Amino acid sequence: DPEQEYFSDGISEEIISALSKTDQLFVIARNSSFTYKGKPVNVKQISRELGVRYVLEGSVRKSEDRVRI
Repeated sequence: DPEQEYFSDGISEEIISALSKTDQLFVIARNSSFTYKGKPVNVKQISRELGVRYVLEGSVRKSEDRVRI
């Protein structure tokens, strides 16, 4: 569903933006992290490729007036 995908991408962008404002964190840019979107991923491989120690993953669902993150 394109509307669901648009909403989920927006939530992801907001999380990336909020985390990047924290001085103690090194946050990868949206464009870099979104290259893995919709692909089967190996978190350890992504960590190596992006040069990071931690990878945050999750899901977003919107149904009528309810949002699940």
